[in-house]
Amino acid sequence: MVAALALLAVLNLFLTSRTWFFLLVSFGLLLLASYLWVLSLARGLRVGRIYRQSLIQVGDRLTESFRVVNRSLLPVPWLELRDDSDLPGYSVSRTIALGGQSDLSWQAGGLCLQRGQFRLGPWRVRTGDPFGLFEVTVSADRSVELLVYPPVGRVPGAEPEKGRSAGDRRQLRAASEQTVTTAGVRQYRPGDPLRHVHWPTTLRLGDLMVKDFDLDPAGDLWIIMDMEAASQAGHALDSTEEAAVMAAAAVAGRVLSQGNAVGLLAYGERRVLEAPARGEMQHWRLMQSLATIRALGQWPLVRMVEGERTSLAGGAGVVVIAASDCATLPTAVDLLRRAGARPAVLLLDSASFGGRADAHTQSETLTRLAVRHWVLGSDYQFVDLDRRQRRRRAAARRAGRWGLEGTALRPVADGSGAGGPDDRA
Repeated sequence: MVAALALLAVLNLFLTSRTWFFLLVSFGLLLLASYLWVLSLARGLRVGRIYRQSLIQVGDRLTESFRVVNRSLLPVPWLELRDDSDLPGYSVSRTIALGGQSDLSWQAGGLCLQRGQFRLGPWRVRTGDPFGLFEVTVSADRSVELLVYPPVGRVPGAEPEKGRSAGDRRQLRAASEQTVTTAGVRQYRPGDPLRHVHWPTTLRLGDLMVKDFDLDPAGDLWIIMDMEAASQAGHALDSTEEAAVMAAAAVAGRVLSQGNAVGLLAYGERRVLEAPARGEMQHWRLMQSLATIRALGQWPLVRMVEGERTSLAGGAGVVVIAASDCATLPTAVDLLRRAGARPAVLLLDSASFGGRADAHTQSETLTRLAVRHWVLGSDYQFVDLDRRQRRRRAAARRAGRWGLEGTALRPVADGSGAGGPDDRA
């Protein structure tokens, strides 16, 4: 348009004609009108985005609320909202039109198909005049982190055997949290809570002494996951990695609901070690670890067990979750038994996920070792579809009690990059 105006100006100077003058004035007015139109929209347009959900699990629908307010007298011929969220399969991008002095609200979202930690936002809004001569783009750089938890389903077969503390299998260890029984007192170390100070002993010895709690393995259950990359089969959602996470969440959910302690051990892309504990706070710790763990580990299962034997209390129950492609599974189970643990195995049939080895050979080996085990194929349903919504609502109520409220994205998109309290949609 600018080049056309320059050409018309030159022609009007050298070839005096009403036609060239009319075109010059018309194009100039069109250019000015388009600029003023876009300037009015940039100053009068407000866009808001709000996300309120407190807890999201795989299979749930994530919904966000959007509102566009046009304070200008001129209509919005087109407005494109482009979202840069990295949640797989999720898109809220949209193009709308809006009249002058009006507003429009809508809800958008999608299904959460994959567990993990994702980002909602940033996003940007683009609009312009009806002739396409000028555009204004406003970017909202704010974003929030979204954690998608795996669903808590049912465990297969009988209940895993938990630990016992009879006889010499009872083991006393320093507990990081207060438990029912006390093993004795010890000298204060930096980081010890002051509520654990044993004042009579402190006064008698003249040195700050704290209570040393007994971490009783009775009823404890360790969940050990084989997250070695070489042992996995399948791809994306239909993989032994996802099945292992679902199985771990199901086992942890059942044992914690019975009031027993559950711990988690896995070597994925990072070391995951959650000491056994009870209660809802432990539930959310385990769920957060399971939501972000990835089967990118380089350590075989037996090497991980050898390195973490000191963390496993004698007499504790252990559930090993591994695929049938895991060559070191029998050795690791035997090592756990010699360490005083009580192992059981949830065996994932790699062949059903497209892997090399089926579960038959591993199952025969575990039977000879007298190890309780269950075989899970790719067709095993951890969560029934008709129960998913009830489980999600119950989990959301628990999340509210622990302060896991949702987050609101409330940036204001305007032409000046700033907005007052009334600008929030």
